[in-house]
Amino acid sequence: MTPAVTLWLAFVLAAAAIAWFGTRRQALAFTILAILTAPATLLPLGHPAILAPPKGHYTVLGARIDVDKAIYVLLDGGDGEPRYYCLPYTAATANSLQNALDGAAGNGGSVGMRQGEAGSPGFAEEGAADADEPKQAETPMIGVQ
Repeated sequence: MTPAVTLWLAFVLAAAAIAWFGTRRQALAFTILAILTAPATLLPLGHPAILAPPKGHYTVLGARIDVDKAIYVLLDGGDGEPRYYCLPYTAATANSLQNALDGAAGNGGSVGMRQGEAGSPGFAEEGAADADEPKQAETPMIGVQ
């Protein structure tokens, strides 16, 4: 269990004990408070998010592959703070991620991930992050005499 789930469970058990020995009004108040704080268990707090990333395109900021266990990735969706996820390990997914990471490291690019409806992520190398287009020679505006 993550610390968020453990903390919430401890709170609910403490509230249940107080409600059991308290009044009906206290029991109702603690029940409502327990329901309102339940979504806090989905916060990662330094641990991978419990849920899979939503459908969409992400930039991979960092990754670690634990063979036959899991794939840990830090993803940036561009619409807020990056999130840390634990993806299920498959050889195909791990090979795809490793190939994209190797290619991006050699070319100075980045790695992108597309999460589909089926739940299986796809990794690919994206354009170079600092690639500059060749500059065209400028023609002088004022003629030299």
